[in-house]
Amino acid sequence: MKTKGISLFVLSFMLFFSFPGVAAANFDQYGFNAEGRVYKGTLDNWELFLKGLPSSPYNLKETDTVFVERKWDKRFDPVIYGNLPLGEGAWQKVKVWENLSGDQLGWTWHSDLDIVYSPNAPIPGAIELTPEEIRFWGFYLVKQTEWLAGPHGEKKALQDSEVNPGIINKALHLSSK
Repeated sequence: MKTKGISLFVLSFMLFFSFPGVAAANFDQYGFNAEGRVYKGTLDNWELFLKGLPSSPYNLKETDTVFVERKWDKRFDPVIYGNLPLGEGAWQKVKVWENLSGDQLGWTWHSDLDIVYSPNAPIPGAIELTPEEIRFWGFYLVKQTEWLAGPHGEKKALQDSEVNPGIINKALHLSSK
């Protein structure tokens, strides 16, 4: 069974590297769509893309492969190039999953993460991310949900924390004053 440590490792790994800066109207061979501000592919292809190496073919039903789906808003775009976002409230949503094998064959591990940029006011109840995790101060993990999904629709919650959107908006409002 996956643990909180795996989830934090994946978060740290994904957020440490900058987004690649490719302008394309559609998904490329890696799973990146710069215009749509979306990446959907494997964690391995993400690494290959960052290194400028060719992508590897994949099947979304593969086992023991970490898949990633990321979506972000326009204010988050500068992070693609290793710069600060365009302003407070910039966000990124990340979904990570892995089809398990062995005695867990048929089960899928999932983790959903939402990150918000609030440079001047902390977001109460959120986890502040360090520069080692996302290069800059002011980013907050406001949602972290982790669960296992079984082959017959079973769901086992492993972790669930989410900051109320009203608290986030209040922090961002305070930040802008």
